[in-house]
Amino acid sequence: MSRRHREVRTRTGPPGSTVNEGPVEGSLSLEAVMVLPILALLVVALLQVAALVTDTLLLHEAARAGARTAATTTGSEPVARAARQAAPELEGMQVRVEPVVRRDGDLARVEVRLTRQIGPVRHPLRAVAFGRVEPAVGNLRRDALPGSAPQ
Repeated sequence: MSRRHREVRTRTGPPGSTVNEGPVEGSLSLEAVMVLPILALLVVALLQVAALVTDTLLLHEAARAGARTAATTTGSEPVARAARQAAPELEGMQVRVEPVVRRDGDLARVEVRLTRQIGPVRHPLRAVAFGRVEPAVGNLRRDALPGSAPQ
């Protein structure tokens, strides 16, 4: 063997190990080309999940606002309006109130629904809040309610 072939540039690290210091030009750029698209996809996925969590929190706030309004009013339109005002960013939100005509001490249930799509996947979001009807609202004349007999 010639002297040229036996000459290997090495440096020693910890005892018993050697590290080859041969040419490594371009290895960083190849690694970056392989890793950057994966990293970009992870960042986009994280942002989409954060947007979904934000929408869920806004949906819960809208349901709570609707339940507070349901405790002090009757009918479903004021409740839906309050829920939509609490979360105007959520377009297409559906609000359901039970019961529509509420009496003193009734438990009002407000359900708010929304569907978000991330890529090909649809995510149905839902929030429910309850509120006890306050006495001022429940003091409706019972004979004025539909289906009630006069007393």
